[in-house]
Amino acid sequence: MMFLLGIIVFGWSMNAMSSVRYALEETSRALQLKNSLSQNEVEALVREHVSQLRLQNISVSLAFDQPDGGFRMAHVTATYAFVVEIPLIDQYPVSYAASITVPMIAP
Repeated sequence: MMFLLGIIVFGWSMNAMSSVRYALEETSRALQLKNSLSQNEVEALVREHVSQLRLQNISVSLAFDQPDGGFRMAHVTATYAFVVEIPLIDQYPVSYAASITVPMIAP
């Protein structure tokens, strides 16, 4: 029974990580379309995408490269820290990080 519960908990954690990655990809696309998004707006968009999962401990950072060859690149990074807790077995802290780099399209 505990093994089955462990599989479910592990599956939930994989779903959460995949959802954070998907939210980051969607937000990066929005950033391409609206270059003026701020760090706070980008973080709010990521949190909005994962709001149904009620995930905590998500942080988002936004950085820009200097223009090179006519393009400026944006780097959007999200980190998500959580603990996989399997009853009667152990706890496993996990820190997931994903980064997306997109070219900024001139308005």
